[in-house]
Amino acid sequence: MKRQAPRALSVAGAVLLSGAVALAYGSGSEGQAQAGPNQPSAVTPATPAAAAADAGTLSAFTASAQRGQVLPPSLDQVEQMCALLTSCDKLPIPPSLISGDFPSCVKKLTDEMASPSGVAFSLTMRECGLHSTTCAGLRSCALRGAVADACVGRGRQNVVGFCDVDGRALTCWHDQILAVRDCPRGGEQCVVVDGQATCTLGPCPPTFKEGDKPRCSGSGTHLLHCEKGKLASLDCAAFGLKCSTASDGSAGCATAGPTCTGEARRCDGSSAVGCFNGHEVRVDCGAAGLSCRAPPGSSNSSYATVGACIAGAGGASACDPSEHPRCEDNSMRYCFAGSPRSVSCKSLGLGRCDAMRGVRCVP
Repeated sequence: MKRQAPRALSVAGAVLLSGAVALAYGSGSEGQAQAGPNQPSAVTPATPAAAAADAGTLSAFTASAQRGQVLPPSLDQVEQMCALLTSCDKLPIPPSLISGDFPSCVKKLTDEMASPSGVAFSLTMRECGLHSTTCAGLRSCALRGAVADACVGRGRQNVVGFCDVDGRALTCWHDQILAVRDCPRGGEQCVVVDGQATCTLGPCPPTFKEGDKPRCSGSGTHLLHCEKGKLASLDCAAFGLKCSTASDGSAGCATAGPTCTGEARRCDGSSAVGCFNGHEVRVDCGAAGLSCRAPPGSSNSSYATVGACIAGAGGASACDPSEHPRCEDNSMRYCFAGSPRSVSCKSLGLGRCDAMRGVRCVP
């Protein structure tokens, strides 16, 4: 049976856990963080992204982000990922990252990964969700080497965190793992503060207090912030990005593209060009079989938006996006961007189609 998100995770808790997953591969530092006049330093090993680059194994996602691009996955890839996310139980992934049913999951994730903000999309979801083909494979990947039953006996009253023997930060709820951060991979240490496990680079320096705006490391590869007296970091380089400081002093991970403001977008061929954290991002709509603009003379009603891109609405076989998804012959049938879709649960290695609480496959 699918687990239910604990009430304690609403709003702030959900945001916290979402950030934990996003940071799972995005934390760490760059040897010596080359501190500037008002920037704390941190001594940690080389970043995973840099190590991967040296080894010639830089992921397509990270390599594209380094060029200021987002490569949206194909609809088939997202459908397989969402079939697992909405079907598999005991996933060590925060419920806040998973939509309630299969069609909602596909819509949410395709929009996110086809938008300028897709350059900072969760690496756990990209590395594990898009590349796993079974429930067991997805669990194993998301565990990051943690023992599957590590949370047994923990979190029966409240969401709690602890550090395992290998220094990972685990979040537990009702004997199950909700999130895992591999602190050593980012050169950080696991500590428990107010019952929650987190990865840190050590105490915050005197010049960096809690409540201060996040700032960039001296090398420009990490976003640093002070949280409950501990120095936490987001490794922008793991996403193929750099840390950038805007004119108002706010810092964030961004591409090396031209500076920009606002949310205006334009088309450049089959790519949609938008703004994320003050720098341009090019979404390669064509890579996923999408377009940036409708052909001349076509009706806007014949197209549907998918993130920053548009998709043809199925022509003569177009469907109504408001129609209810259904199960038919162990397949999930639904309408995506105006086109009818059918996904066989059996072909994905899952069981029957179930429509009791929204359409999904049963493991």
